[in-house]
Amino acid sequence: MTQQVHGNKNNEVVKNKSLYWDKIIYKKFRQDIIENFQKNEIIKEIVHNMRIDDTINQAIKSLNERRNNIVKNYSKKHTLIDGTFKLKTKLLLGSGLPSLIDVGIHLSRNYGIPVVPATSIKGAFAHYLLEKMEEDKTITKELYKKIFGTDLNNAKENQRGLVIFLDALPQGDLRLEIDLINNHFQPYYMGQDFPPNDWYNPVPVQYFVVGASTYRFTILLDKENDFTEEEKNRIKTEFKNMLKLYGIGAKTNYGYGRFETQTEN
Repeated sequence: MTQQVHGNKNNEVVKNKSLYWDKIIYKKFRQDIIENFQKNEIIKEIVHNMRIDDTINQAIKSLNERRNNIVKNYSKKHTLIDGTFKLKTKLLLGSGLPSLIDVGIHLSRNYGIPVVPATSIKGAFAHYLLEKMEEDKTITKELYKKIFGTDLNNAKENQRGLVIFLDALPQGDLRLEIDLINNHFQPYYMGQDFPPNDWYNPVPVQYFVVGASTYRFTILLDKENDFTEEEKNRIKTEFKNMLKLYGIGAKTNYGYGRFETQTEN
């Protein structure tokens, strides 16, 4: 999984980024981070070891080949969406996960790449449709129930949804980058008895984001005949609008996580 992780920085080869991120950096740097010792140098070394390499590219290729087989086995009539979407803004995944540098990132445990979990995609789309239903009456509660299985009138009538969401997979242009925000009111945010004002020193926070990259989104139908052509087209349209306007992941209110269509089935 790893080779020479504790050797010279230029010689380190980290085979599994998830193992490195979740385990090794805690063992290697935890005490130094606590003591705020050479934090910038530590982050530079972490960035160096988290870079995209041939191992990551091979994992991406293997996952996409497996996805091709899944889509092929489901047949075209059961495939609602299978296309690539290009990030227009940075993507932040798993920001609330534990992290030695304050802000987390979600990486596939086995492959060490930043996939967008199917649960996140499904949750974001469900939330988007709920908001859209308030202003657009053509999106019905019945369609919502068919997609997600949730009965908005009676929770006892909930059932299994008829739409299958798969993890979104990065493509060959994957880029991991470091982003930066400055916390200007740290004493206030830490719950201390200080008002928010501009006399505090800013505290920079660095964290990993996905840069200008392409992701493959796949949505399958459990039973193709349960949806009319109009309903299928509406789901596809609203899903693309969600990725373009609403975004996915963390910090969407600040413009993160927006996609545009690149190719589609």
